[in-house]
Amino acid sequence: MDQGRTESRRVKVARPSWRIVAGAGACALAAWAAIEWIRLKRTPALTDESARAGITVRYTQAGPYRMFARHAACDGGHAKRLPVVLVHGLVISSRYMEPLALALRGDFDVYAPDLPGFGESVLRGRTLSVPELADALRLWLGARGIERAMFIGNSFGCQILADFAARYPESVDRLVLQGPTVDRKARSLVKQIVRDWRNGRLERTRSSAPIGRIDYAKAGLVRAVATMRALIRDRIERKLARIAAPTLVVAGSRDPVAPLAWASEVAARVPNGALLTIDGGTHTLNHVYPHSFALAIRPFLLQGGAST
Repeated sequence: MDQGRTESRRVKVARPSWRIVAGAGACALAAWAAIEWIRLKRTPALTDESARAGITVRYTQAGPYRMFARHAACDGGHAKRLPVVLVHGLVISSRYMEPLALALRGDFDVYAPDLPGFGESVLRGRTLSVPELADALRLWLGARGIERAMFIGNSFGCQILADFAARYPESVDRLVLQGPTVDRKARSLVKQIVRDWRNGRLERTRSSAPIGRIDYAKAGLVRAVATMRALIRDRIERKLARIAAPTLVVAGSRDPVAPLAWASEVAARVPNGALLTIDGGTHTLNHVYPHSFALAIRPFLLQGGAST
């Protein structure tokens, strides 16, 4: 009888519910993400590999902004040529412009600034609009003593350069717009995200995603989202007719972000515009195919004026 009572009173061991397990997993994931985010923010501005390749860096006080820039000095003895300035795209910094800078330095001095709020150009407070970013570029040029230059932009950088060239024509000798955004027939953040995802799939073997993660961490999510909104609101097509400089629009034949039809329209809207298609090219030619890109635009850049 007593044995039966003992068996009936056996204590059941409580198993942790799935909610507890899921909660613990979520906490662990959040902690890992926070640690990784901090690690990415602390990534050095210049790697040893880039320094050995010939990239140098410098901070410059440009009006209210302390701006960081990379420089690949010309190693071909062409000091009288105008410099080339590279303007980065959405949230990502000049870090992903290094391959193109190195590919061009045989003929030109090449500069690649981080615009305020991105990369190493830290900016506290609000996010700058497209015209304000163009104004910051103008301030940086003045602070560095660059009166006139040739400019190359990728993606969102083309929007900044279109605004810059339209308002500061005296500073622009010639312009290269590679993969200009934003296609007026896809003026939607969702559509742009989908197109960017498709491009990422095409570029995964040489992806700039690792650099992107660093730069998103440095910029912060709030600034990233605000800049995406600025990209969508800015209407590059309204500024193109005011660009006086010779302009080469470069399109990758496989670019889903700035497809060939849109690139053709951009080139047609610029009074002195021309279209160049790179067969098999994707959206981030400056990082994925820098030597092919540099080779393709070299004849256009060599037509530029001489420095004074």
